[in-house]
Amino acid sequence: MAQQFQLRGASLEDLAREAAQTYGAAARIVRAERVLDGGLGGFLGRRHIEVTVHVPDDGEAPAAAVAPAVPHVLTARTGIAALLEEAESAEDALHVGHAPHAGRSGAGATEAVAGAPRRAVSTEATDFDALLQRLRREVDAGAVPAPLSAPGDLVLVLGVGGAAEAVVQTMAEHAASAEHPGPAQHPGPEARWTLYRAGAVGLADRPHLTGRWDAVAARAAAVEEGTAALVACSLGRVADGLPHLEAAAELAADQVWLVVDARHKPEDTAEWTDRVRGTLPVDALAVLDAGETRTAHTVNRLGIPLGWVDGSPAPRTVL
Repeated sequence: MAQQFQLRGASLEDLAREAAQTYGAAARIVRAERVLDGGLGGFLGRRHIEVTVHVPDDGEAPAAAVAPAVPHVLTARTGIAALLEEAESAEDALHVGHAPHAGRSGAGATEAVAGAPRRAVSTEATDFDALLQRLRREVDAGAVPAPLSAPGDLVLVLGVGGAAEAVVQTMAEHAASAEHPGPAQHPGPEARWTLYRAGAVGLADRPHLTGRWDAVAARAAAVEEGTAALVACSLGRVADGLPHLEAAAELAADQVWLVVDARHKPEDTAEWTDRVRGTLPVDALAVLDAGETRTAHTVNRLGIPLGWVDGSPAPRTVL
């Protein structure tokens, strides 16, 4: 039968992620409260969020997820990060009606706060419920991106340093293992894709695409071989201004992946990824070293659907 559980944490984002990790993708937050422990005389109070998580049984229909008309075309103020910020603002606004009157001061105001050691502010109002519904739709929207693999497709994986090469290699190896499980002999990773490289020279012993005509030739060869063209492109160093970005755009790929390192500062990552997205459209995100940091979820702020994480397909579009 369906069950409900209580969780508490510092933010709605953390609790949504914890609920999915602990109780599965079908878990839904059905109630949320902002709680303030009064502290000493109204000072040094600790504020946190408490949520009720509903876990349906196998026979219960899950809450409907409405797919967006244009999946994950996000600006700097849209997507999950913006919804969370709106939710925080909505919760803060609810405190206004509970705060001491602005005209009161001195002992009267202190007594009013000290008399309520623990205050719970409900966030079940209509506006906040609508924000929760929008957050659920954003988290669950659409299928997890996967690399295109139809003959002749050109899939471009962009990164700095050797990050793109590492992701392309794991994509190819994972595809080969999935198609030919077990210890039996199987074709190399090129069974689904023909692997290429672009940008910085010397990453691997593979054909190097230097421009649009090379890309056209790669597509034609891939069609003949019945594979897609999977291209690892090093953009060069961020400090050098991503010198290979314009050349990457000239390849006119059918699908573009962007590789980021979860250990890096969010603001540093956003700075160079914004420049990439200003030059060519990015369809999916690949994340490295998500398991090496407790703040990997900050990559969600980029507003790009997650498709690959730490060498494997991602289970959902966000961390």
